Amino acid sequence: MAGAATAGAALYATTNLLGDEEATAASGPLDGVSQPSTTKLTPFKDALRIPPTLRPKRDGTTEIPMVERALRLHSQMPPTPLWTYDGHFPGPTIEVERGRRTRIAWANRLRGTHPVKAVWALPAGAAPGLEPLNNPGSQGAIGRPEVDDLVAYTSVHLHGGHQHATSDGAPDSGVTYGGSQLSEYPNDLAGAHLFYHDHAMPVTALNVLSGLMGHYIVRDEAEERLDLPRGAYEIPLALADVNFDTDSAGRLDGRILAKRVSLGKPVPGELPTAVAYFGPYTMVNGVVWPYLSVQARAYRLRIVNSALSRAYRLVVVDEETGKAVPNAMKLIGTDLGLLGKPQVIEEALTLNPGERADVVVDFAAFAGKRLKLVNTVPGAPVGAPVPPANIPFPDVMQFRVARHAKSPYKAPATLSRDFKRLTTADTPEAAVERFVVVAFDKSRTMPQMWEMQETDGSAKQGDGVVQVKLAGRTKTLRRVGTAFEDTTTFFGSSGAWEKWTFLSLTPAGGPPIVHPMHIHLMNFQVVDRRSIDAAGMDFALGGTTKPLELGAALPVAPEESGWKDTFALATNTAVTVLGRYGSLSGRFMYHCHILDHEDEGMMRPLVIMPPSVLTLHHMMQSMNMGGTNMAGMDMGGGHTHH
Repeated sequence: MAGAATAGAALYATTNLLGDEEATAASGPLDGVSQPSTTKLTPFKDALRIPPTLRPKRDGTTEIPMVERALRLHSQMPPTPLWTYDGHFPGPTIEVERGRRTRIAWANRLRGTHPVKAVWALPAGAAPGLEPLNNPGSQGAIGRPEVDDLVAYTSVHLHGGHQHATSDGAPDSGVTYGGSQLSEYPNDLAGAHLFYHDHAMPVTALNVLSGLMGHYIVRDEAEERLDLPRGAYEIPLALADVNFDTDSAGRLDGRILAKRVSLGKPVPGELPTAVAYFGPYTMVNGVVWPYLSVQARAYRLRIVNSALSRAYRLVVVDEETGKAVPNAMKLIGTDLGLLGKPQVIEEALTLNPGERADVVVDFAAFAGKRLKLVNTVPGAPVGAPVPPANIPFPDVMQFRVARHAKSPYKAPATLSRDFKRLTTADTPEAAVERFVVVAFDKSRTMPQMWEMQETDGSAKQGDGVVQVKLAGRTKTLRRVGTAFEDTTTFFGSSGAWEKWTFLSLTPAGGPPIVHPMHIHLMNFQVVDRRSIDAAGMDFALGGTTKPLELGAALPVAPEESGWKDTFALATNTAVTVLGRYGSLSGRFMYHCHILDHEDEGMMRPLVIMPPSVLTLHHMMQSMNMGGTNMAGMDMGGGHTHH
């Protein structure tokens, strides 16, 4: 597969899907129209695009340039102006070996202004922000001149990777045209599907929407010894929603449209409260509603939700009957590697932005059929539009299965001998406990993320004071940070175990937002999820008037049951994760992975130090605070676990 030459003689390769007449995928740019020609796009007209594989050189530095390209995302539309990694969308799939250090120079060669057109749409009809105003076209919307003038400001983050903070893609350390971000990746992880994407605040959402994302695969020997589909039968899939502008006749012109619903008429020079981005069309690997012709055998699908805001609840549907195909997907891994044993997805696989799933589908049982993946919500007819959920078109992609079936596939009974499903009982005695509240500002319109510190309980009510009953005890938490720029308060030790509890509080009648929460440098598992009665929260006060009560335990889905770096925090729930930091250090982040929320401030710093350095840091802080006794405190708003 053709790829631009990269400095240091990096090796491009291709996954060859052209060896069978029934197994085809796009290996280059799509052919199609050059002028706007239609108001509607035909599903499953174009083959899935497989990004080229890039194996960085073993020594020295591999340069990956960010360049402007016009690529066709559907054959019925003109090419779309994009910002890309090395001219590809998604960027090249970077493949590395576990434990082999990789150095990459992310070179910003983006000269022009931003290729995405951004507008505000005003709500109409029902409750503001709940209407499916993600139809194409910018007619009647309010332009955003501050986006029209944006130049390229980029910071590349390897999501799920363990790297020093200087290589992590700090949101406030962007690079402009002519500069390079030099990143070193130790790749000290078990085999996993990571992904890289732009992380520059406050333009992360716009930059990712413009095309700046790609797959990153870590290989390890233990996984290679398993009988898993590989080579032509291992397919990375990046899912994302997108919208397009139209010409005066309503025909799609191919330009990506960042249209968001403003909850009030925008004032020049000010950003209004707005609903996060949703687009009507689904892309898979940068192609709208593609098809993939497959042999009637097992395939490994490595799926990432790279959307800005949209969750995907994926169901396999038989096109002939229109009915869901139960048990078609076998889950073998989550964000950060393999499960202990395969788990069957009985109907739907849910992925929120930033989450990944490693799935095996054996098409031997579907020889000669056409299957499709669709997006849906619980309770809705499978494969039908769900306008209240901003799903006007449920289609995701199609599989065209060859007629001649291979032998049925039998997945390994044991995938990872090292895997252990954690519970709260596995929390080490010395683990630091932290608390984060996701709530709303006093107007009840703007979601916020509050960094909390446990106190002695003397302050029971007030702005920023939240009381909650946990494990039979009432804990009093005090807000110590809200904005990204607030004072850093979370400090931790390299390699340490920590237990974090996130509380999502929403007023009655408020929007049912699911926040995908991502913690950098930490591998964790979801060990508890419960409902919350938020009646004790006074949003006008900014705190509780009585302790919050937790309900019974809620189920943890199979796709959440492994090692994770991102998890779903639903409305009025409490989620506890137990995890361990990598061995590296520096200033990292934790944040909501709805990228509009991240840009708007739902992100906080997290500083990780070697244990001995952290001890000295605590002593320095205690001295500067007048000798306050900090024993038992982590200086990050957490206590050691007891």
